[in-house]
Amino acid sequence: MDGRGIAEVIGSALVGGGLAVAGPWLFADSVDWVLVVGLTVGVAIAAAANYRGRTGHAERVAAEVPEVTDDDCESYAERAAGDNGGDRENGSNGDETGTDADRAR
Repeated sequence: MDGRGIAEVIGSALVGGGLAVAGPWLFADSVDWVLVVGLTVGVAIAAAANYRGRTGHAERVAAEVPEVTDDDCESYAERAAGDNGGDRENGSNGDETGTDADRAR
């Protein structure tokens, strides 16, 4: 795990532990330290799993994506009007053989 992942795990654990201390202390005037340690460890494990899941997914997606080169760019470009793609602005497909009566319908 890199530095960012470690920072996220430690930060999440500190916030979770702080909330686990503050809640019982404010409402019950006593803190169960076993509960605090358990919640802190649980939050740290969940944060580490979440971070690893996110970065692992990003690595898998990056590995599966085909590399696009300059030669491939033309296949991704949208066709312009007159390139057998029709005029997309007015809905015409280039077939102007219809009569005015057909267009009125």
